[in-house]
Amino acid sequence: MKLLLVGLLATSLWGDARYKLAYRVKANVLIQLVASLAGLSKLNSDGDEVILKGSRLMVRGEKTSLILDYSTGRMVLIDHLDKTFERLRIEDMQKRIAADIPGPMVEGLKRMFPGGGGGIAHEVKVEKAGDKAVMKSLEAFRAKHGLSYLLPAMESIVSLTPTVAKSIEAVRQSGELVEALRTQIGVNGKITDALVEIRDYREGAVGDKEFQPPADYTEVK
Repeated sequence: MKLLLVGLLATSLWGDARYKLAYRVKANVLIQLVASLAGLSKLNSDGDEVILKGSRLMVRGEKTSLILDYSTGRMVLIDHLDKTFERLRIEDMQKRIAADIPGPMVEGLKRMFPGGGGGIAHEVKVEKAGDKAVMKSLEAFRAKHGLSYLLPAMESIVSLTPTVAKSIEAVRQSGELVEALRTQIGVNGKITDALVEIRDYREGAVGDKEFQPPADYTEVK
């Protein structure tokens, strides 16, 4: 009984964490426009704050924040400029982004990322950083939800690019904890050269209140 209690306490401690998500993305004009329509207001960051609790993930940005619950498939999109927030399904958000992208851009993406996997050189490189032995909460999250902890804002774009999605899925299936992911598309990263990495990772209890929009914000329905 005592061993069981210790095990449960240890597991609960591994369910919460905080870290910084830093990224550097170099991209051609088309990718920059698509990223902007998908809600990525910037392609470079020294570290947006991320909090993790069980299957929930929150990315705090200067202009917008995302709260995602991968166990229910729902999310909250917070706009700090308008002081509003919206509750919706992750799937619906992806569909909305796809619908907002003009036809010529979609055709351009299809030419760059044909569904058959041909036409353009691309590769996904996994780069290690730090010691995953001290990232137990992240390891548990990855085992259930793949690379969502590292690519939450990019998932909608990846879903529009079949060849990249295939490579990302290969990384998911490798079963290893990815602490940094570099994606190069095109010869020498001519189309996109992106590095996303985790910094300042630390375990510690996270309260449920941190996954709520600010009290003075108005819900958009």
